[in-house]
Amino acid sequence: MTGESRSTTNGSLILALAAVLFAVGILPFVLEDDSDGDGAAFTGGVAATGPDGAPVLPNPTATRRATPSDPSDPYTAVPDPTYPRTVAPPPPVRDPRADAFQAAARVGTCLNAYLLGDSAGTWNSQVPRQVPCSAWEAYTRVVGVNGTCPTGDVGYTRWGYGDVSLCLERQFKQGQCFLVSREGGTSSEPKYSGNLFTWADCTADRIPVEYDSILVITNVYRAPSTLSNSMCMRAANDRTQYWYWLARNNSTLVCATYPAR
Repeated sequence: MTGESRSTTNGSLILALAAVLFAVGILPFVLEDDSDGDGAAFTGGVAATGPDGAPVLPNPTATRRATPSDPSDPYTAVPDPTYPRTVAPPPPVRDPRADAFQAAARVGTCLNAYLLGDSAGTWNSQVPRQVPCSAWEAYTRVVGVNGTCPTGDVGYTRWGYGDVSLCLERQFKQGQCFLVSREGGTSSEPKYSGNLFTWADCTADRIPVEYDSILVITNVYRAPSTLSNSMCMRAANDRTQYWYWLARNNSTLVCATYPAR
């Protein structure tokens, strides 16, 4: 009896000591882990057990890694490697008039270009209009670009815009009319100063106030070495009244008279 009682007492002491060690050494950690979980593994401070009596431990909490696209996460977002971008400057605004002058800036190009006859020296178009040199409306031809141009010659003038300056040569054609202003003479034999770079409708009733009359080109000749009153005559005993101009460094004779009405 005494030996059995001693064995029971020793077993009780061992169980009590194991319970104390569990309470002090293990239970606080289990409870701490449960406080970070969802609280499903323990109730009222007592460890939950499964069907076999084993304690049920809490599931580990999944760790979510932050992504750069989530501004709420305490991670520094990775910058887009395409930034900063270099913004290309806008293309320059084209000037159609400058483009037209540049396109016409070739020696030999013929233009439908003439002066209207006003005091401002206005051309019939703001831009050079290229035409075949054989065309009736090929009034001028480019003979120089951004260079010297003869002055004091009725057969040449200059027309430019921007960085382009065209030296133009008048292309005289029989039947074309131009404007003249009177500079002396008599009523029956007036003396005229003509602007041969103008063009006018030969039947026009009104002309710019800067001019007095219209003349029509009757012929264009190679200038003779000696000038005479008969050099513009178109037939023997021709009594037509003519006026003439020497152009292109005195190499071209331009004869004109009043247009038929």
